[in-house]
Amino acid sequence: MHSEGVLRVRTSGIVAMLVSAGAHLAVLGALAPVLPLHVVAQGASEGQWGLLGGLAGLVMIFTEPVWGWLGDRVGLRCTFLVSRVGQALGLVMLLFWPGLLPIVLWQVVSGLLDPTIGVLARGYVVRSYRPARQTFGLSLYLVVYSSSLAFGSTVGGYLYQQAGTQAVFLFTTLLGALGLGAALALVEPPPFPAPQEAPGAVQTGRGQRHPLLSAPVLILGLAALLQFVDNRVVRGFLVLLAQERAGLDASASGLLFGAFSLASVFWLALLGRFDRRIPLTARVAAGLFVGAAAMFAYSLATSFAALLVAVTVDALGWALAGPARVVLVGRFCPPRLYGWALGLHGAFENVGVLIGPLLAGALWNVAGPAAPYRVTALLMAAGALVALGLREKAALVQNQAT
Repeated sequence: MHSEGVLRVRTSGIVAMLVSAGAHLAVLGALAPVLPLHVVAQGASEGQWGLLGGLAGLVMIFTEPVWGWLGDRVGLRCTFLVSRVGQALGLVMLLFWPGLLPIVLWQVVSGLLDPTIGVLARGYVVRSYRPARQTFGLSLYLVVYSSSLAFGSTVGGYLYQQAGTQAVFLFTTLLGALGLGAALALVEPPPFPAPQEAPGAVQTGRGQRHPLLSAPVLILGLAALLQFVDNRVVRGFLVLLAQERAGLDASASGLLFGAFSLASVFWLALLGRFDRRIPLTARVAAGLFVGAAAMFAYSLATSFAALLVAVTVDALGWALAGPARVVLVGRFCPPRLYGWALGLHGAFENVGVLIGPLLAGALWNVAGPAAPYRVTALLMAAGALVALGLREKAALVQNQAT
């Protein structure tokens, strides 16, 4: 791949990061269906589990920018390796320490370390590819993301049914060790050269905004927030919507989640073949428009087939906008601030993680099951119109070959 001028690091570095990040995501997938049941079985209520689940999201809002700052100052490899050590130790704690207290501590550990995937892993992939192929690299990362979550949730659910919680904790501990071992093979990607100092970024000076507060960066943050509102409305309420509107049971809803992962992989692979032909700014706006259409489709669905169509369209919206906005964050900010910028971008995502369930729950109670999806559709459509403003900088941030 070096001979083709695609990568800026050894291929082994990219493989190591994808394996390590994939192991982390498989851990999250394995624990997602198990921890709520485990906590309730320990005597806690569903409401108490809800508070525990929110604890991780709250911590993530504040820790993601810090990880980005550390990546800029210390280096992506060293910082990510430290986070892998922390996750491995946290998983050992879950395996050997019974009771509710380790679950509480794990939620804090998760809030501290989960943002490293959003900031350090994505940042590593972007810096490891030459600018003309960064969108392809992010698409590859998202394929690993979707596949790892699906793999983890499938194995975790099976182990829980067959052998109980401890078997799941043993599985996740082994995944943590795999992630740590892979991280040892990482190589630090070189910084981008000075001539690429963020085309289109706003220079700091008297009367001028800081680069991290420039209009394009804030628009990209809005896009991230809206996409994660979409994500959490669907992730938290699709099972209830399928039951209420289509009479589907939990197993059928599980198939819909699996279909989303498969559709994501398909769209990402397809779009990866055209990553240099579609302007990045157009992908962000189009992704939000497509996401709005998907949310409206959810609100109208009354059968498994209709929900399957909505899920497939929703996956296309993510495939369009997800990689593009992450790459654009780097194009609109100076290289020396890229980690910090991606951390702040992740904070916007985490605000969406918090807002989505609150918005959906309130609207569901007041106006019924279709309301959360229709309101989210309107918000995303408005966000897409705002994202069209990125076209003014399109000439500066296209997929230039270097």
